[in-house]
Amino acid sequence: MKKFKIISYIILFIVLVILALTVYTSATQNNEEDGKEKAISEIKYLDSKLVELFNHMNNIETRNYKIYTTKTEESSSKQSSGEGASSSGGNGNSSGSSGSGADSSSNSDSTSNSSATTQGADSGTQKQNQGENYEMKASGILTSDRNTIDWNLCKNELELIYTSISTITLDLYSLNVAQEDILNFNKEIDNLTASFQEENKQLSLENLVKVYEYISKFTQNVVDDTLYKTVVETKLNVFKAYSILDNKDWETIKKNLTDAINIYSSLLTNTGVDASKQASVNKGYVLLNELKNAADIENDSVFLIKYKNLLEEINNM
Repeated sequence: MKKFKIISYIILFIVLVILALTVYTSATQNNEEDGKEKAISEIKYLDSKLVELFNHMNNIETRNYKIYTTKTEESSSKQSSGEGASSSGGNGNSSGSSGSGADSSSNSDSTSNSSATTQGADSGTQKQNQGENYEMKASGILTSDRNTIDWNLCKNELELIYTSISTITLDLYSLNVAQEDILNFNKEIDNLTASFQEENKQLSLENLVKVYEYISKFTQNVVDDTLYKTVVETKLNVFKAYSILDNKDWETIKKNLTDAINIYSSLLTNTGVDASKQASVNKGYVLLNELKNAADIENDSVFLIKYKNLLEEINNM
């Protein structure tokens, strides 16, 4: 009997240990999944902010219109007038007492020895009101000034990224992303800040590409979605071409776009891509080739129009 109790206790202990390990493993896996999802959201946030900064370098809007606000001043004057009338009248042929009263008749033709004098004092008060007018203006590639960059906007956007860097860094460390890559990413963000401070367009574009290269690395290490990973790698090569547009280095631009097409084309035959997104994938491939055609004719305005159309399409996948 005693031996049976001992065996029962041993079995119970083993069961409890197994249950504890199961719960611990499940909790650990859930925490890892939560951490991974959080890191993926942060990577996508950085991706979207960097795309905006790339676009700001050539005043590219994702919509074709901008809303401009202008302040106007309205002045209104209010005039109040006071009239005092005194009237006195007397007739030489009559004898009697004379009274004072108000005479409202102004059209009398009688020959009176007394006359009514009326004086009004005008006082004007002026008040100014401020209002705002909203005007929608076309903001296309051909109608905007590429050379006038809103550097204050770029600097503010970059400062917003800084507020998230420490959290993103810790989350990437927790997912065993290479420490060297994380440190270099932070370093490139600092270099980008310096080039923005100098308001140097070409250097800023080069540094944006260097920062985005680490977004591509983090995506390959952390994200499981093949579509998103391929789109990010494609965009990296498009940005490399875009960054040297002002240099007119068309041969290098064409090479970068060829690399982008080769990477992206894998999506056309990938059975893992959601069927609902296949039409968008096909359209993206067409737009990517159109961008390459723009490089072939070596026209920067046509290039930017097709670049904008491509980014609008593949950013929504």
